Amino acid sequence: MFALASASALPAAVTISALVHVPNGSAAGGPGSGAGQLTTTPTSTFTSNRLLNTTTYSVTNLNLTSVGGTATESFNFTVTYSQAGGTGIVYSGFGNVGVVGNTDNNINPSEVLTTAVSLGTSSFAGLSLTGFTQARAGGVTGAETGTFTDGSGSVGVSSGNTIQTISGNSFDLSAGSASSINLEGYTVEFSAVPEPASASLLALGALALLRRRRTA
Repeated sequence: MFALASASALPAAVTISALVHVPNGSAAGGPGSGAGQLTTTPTSTFTSNRLLNTTTYSVTNLNLTSVGGTATESFNFTVTYSQAGGTGIVYSGFGNVGVVGNTDNNINPSEVLTTAVSLGTSSFAGLSLTGFTQARAGGVTGAETGTFTDGSGSVGVSSGNTIQTISGNSFDLSAGSASSINLEGYTVEFSAVPEPASASLLALGALALLRRRRTA
């Protein structure tokens, strides 16, 4: 009974989702004309700093008191773009990400855009990177097709701006026909687990509560 009481009193891990929409848009810290979006769940202060094909995102004022942290925890992560089949990475005027080459700055059948994420520094020791959970393709029109490829396999991109479920720390975006496909955004997930010292204190508190109930 003690083990069950202790386990039930321990806090569950906190899942942090960071949404990046239009990576080079104005709201995402870039000069693109697209408004873009940077949001996290739970809510925190979310900013970006872009340098060529790498963007570092900073999350601050994150409340992790439920897992033994503070109300102002912080961490950063880096998203890096690379390509094959073109000559470089390009950010459209709107703010999406594509590949330089062929006749345009989108992703064409001979080109592949790779997006990778890595966790940087964190003020909370129990934070870890889960990986990408969604990716969004933009500029898809008519019968154009494309494919997101990640560790769980390939999923198709249909007409319009399409969000697909993915997994892993990197993914590829390629085109199946002449197209205007580009990368419009993604969601990265993190996990904050209770720090050992906090978990021990909570277990002791559960034991004390159990003893008090038995003697009442």
